[in-house]
Amino acid sequence: MLHSTLNFNREILIGECGALLLANGSAPIVYHFTRDPAVISWAAVAATLVGGGLFWLAARVYDKVREHAFSAKEMASDIGYFTPAAVVLGLGVYDPAIYLISHHLLVRGAGDGFAVFAGQLVAFALFLAALNAYRLLLLRFRGKSL
Repeated sequence: MLHSTLNFNREILIGECGALLLANGSAPIVYHFTRDPAVISWAAVAATLVGGGLFWLAARVYDKVREHAFSAKEMASDIGYFTPAAVVLGLGVYDPAIYLISHHLLVRGAGDGFAVFAGQLVAFALFLAALNAYRLLLLRFRGKSL
């Protein structure tokens, strides 16, 4: 496996750790104010967007600096290619999976932490597969490596 592929997937995994921290941190807070499964699920979705984006960006910058390959122009290009795909796949795959799975589990009596974690686990597997497919297509058709 290429070093860049390992870095790409590690960066996504670190982003998911940020999403996991913020989503699971937000669930008990929101649960304190409302027991509405829809509100708890939406809060988890919002927290994953913030946590995932911030942690991914930090990991990306760290990798580039560590490899002595940091370039603001290249970072802007990477963000320009990555962000639209991540947003589309996030809104089309990741977030619906988190919402639907966590909502399904909450309605059936699962705890808020378990419901959000289970939703994230399934959603992340789908999201990672979709991003890697996008990365391969981007490399093949545009010659751009993320």
